[in-house]
Amino acid sequence: MPVLSQYWFSKTDFRGSTEFLSESYSGWAWINWSNIGGTHSTLAWNREDAEIDIDLVSQANNPVVLSTVDSLLGSSAQRTSGMKAGWIPWRYVPFRGSQPGLHADLDLLVRVFFNFHITTPWFCSDADGDISYYVFFFLDASGSLHANVQGWSYHYDGGGPFCTGAISDRLNKAVPAGMPSLQRLLNQALAPFAKRRFSLVYLLPGTAERNGTGNVNVDEHVSLALLP
Repeated sequence: MPVLSQYWFSKTDFRGSTEFLSESYSGWAWINWSNIGGTHSTLAWNREDAEIDIDLVSQANNPVVLSTVDSLLGSSAQRTSGMKAGWIPWRYVPFRGSQPGLHADLDLLVRVFFNFHITTPWFCSDADGDISYYVFFFLDASGSLHANVQGWSYHYDGGGPFCTGAISDRLNKAVPAGMPSLQRLLNQALAPFAKRRFSLVYLLPGTAERNGTGNVNVDEHVSLALLP
């Protein structure tokens, strides 16, 4: 049975804490929810029976991915969280300015990221931050599913007063070096779909629940959805 889902976002451009309501239906479908609180944007989606949903956070936290990430960091940093996978509109991607025409402003990429800690010598404060990779899922002209790791970023606080230069130098080497490994993992994850053809690929908040209400932060948790 098809499902009507509506999402109310706490921030503009479909970002942040998200309230959702999903209702299955036959014939007419409608959603009434007057208590929208402080939400600043909304989306509604009519979801077909044939929809295939893939929880990206669950996929990103399998042991192979975590082991690969930890090996990339080596002794330079320690991962302090699980993997997160949220969507991000292109206009908010940090490297958008270097290639502004690559996507439309509100096209959604997946930000795959995790938190890290770096221990410094006694004369500097330790550093804590996050490392992010930005993935674009798409269908080619034949309907085959692909994923492209399009860039990276990091942010941290701490390391002062003397260690920020060394920390940035290490991250500037280690973080982009992880892109080929992530691309390889994505290619392996999509291999089971290689012989299938799809008409549409899109993203949905959280685990793409098909019934009831709930709340999720779409900056940290989304699912990939496919229609044959």
